[in-house]
Amino acid sequence: MTADAPLHIAVDANVLEADWGGIPKYVSRVVAELVARGDRVDLLVNRRAWQSPVAGANAVPLRLRGRGPWRDIRVPAWVLRHRPDVYWAPEGVLPRRPGAPAVVTVHDLAPLLFPGTKPPSVERAFRTTMPRSARTAKCVICVSRATAADVTSHWGVAEERIRVVANGVDERFTPGDVAAARVEVGRRFGIEGPYVLHVGSLEPRKGLDPLLAAATGAPWRLVLAGAPGFDGERLLAAAHAAGAAVLEGVGDDQLVALYRGAEAVAAPALYEGFGIVPLEAMACGTPVAAAAPAGALEEVVGDAAVLVRERTAEAWSAGVAEARERREELAERGLRRAAGFRWPDAAAATRAVLLEAAGT
Repeated sequence: MTADAPLHIAVDANVLEADWGGIPKYVSRVVAELVARGDRVDLLVNRRAWQSPVAGANAVPLRLRGRGPWRDIRVPAWVLRHRPDVYWAPEGVLPRRPGAPAVVTVHDLAPLLFPGTKPPSVERAFRTTMPRSARTAKCVICVSRATAADVTSHWGVAEERIRVVANGVDERFTPGDVAAARVEVGRRFGIEGPYVLHVGSLEPRKGLDPLLAAATGAPWRLVLAGAPGFDGERLLAAAHAAGAAVLEGVGDDQLVALYRGAEAVAAPALYEGFGIVPLEAMACGTPVAAAAPAGALEEVVGDAAVLVRERTAEAWSAGVAEARERREELAERGLRRAAGFRWPDAAAATRAVLLEAAGT
């Protein structure tokens, strides 16, 4: 198979049922680029009926009760019948016998490294089905060097089978009129005055507790763009107690205004396998304060963000204050940094891995 020939790629696309989040964004952006290149992409989902959210990609609803039986029975039967060149599992879990050369993507090992931050069923998968999948795949895509190191050290996957392919940033995230953005945020969300933005689900892995404590009595308001996740009700109550605004169902177009209008974007996560949010913020010219060490966050932001190395309210108050003071300098650095991460590049590198696996 030559690099120029179209690939037939089957994808476990169940994650695309979610309309928000880092992994759905990753899959939809990469698939869109593959389709644009001329590849045939079949999106397999455990549904009776389903519409593809990516133009040009084929919806393949294959219903079978239970995700495990669907993956181990329904998917291999379809693969054996339709013979794709490669099977891609972007959430990291393969059928026991996929029936075609297979590639998995591993985004992070947070549920394994931080017990109690995800439901027990998710933690169990990171101890069982996911390491099995990574060890049996032809190639393993990791979204950062930090994740690649974790996959090698915790799951025993040989380094020569790992390919590091970074995520990208949408072209819509660009600098703009800050004053106009703040007017739009006030009109749309009722948020007036200076605010610091956090984007992501409300769950323990996001490390929100010290940021919420820092927001209490601060000269800025904390805005949390994201829905409650695991243990989210506790964090939602803490957010309300801190006077934070919680915005659910925020789309990318609304995020652009929120990023541009923010005094700073805070990323206090305990661990991130990559860190799309800080990059999107930097692409909009907004300064970032990011936790370190925290998986790949420092790797991704480089010297273009304020690094907060203590998980205390005092440290986050200082980190946010520094980001606000250095806005012009950090905006310039952030724009340069974010320019190196684009979805067409991520898709091209992903396709090279899929082609490599198909060639085996």
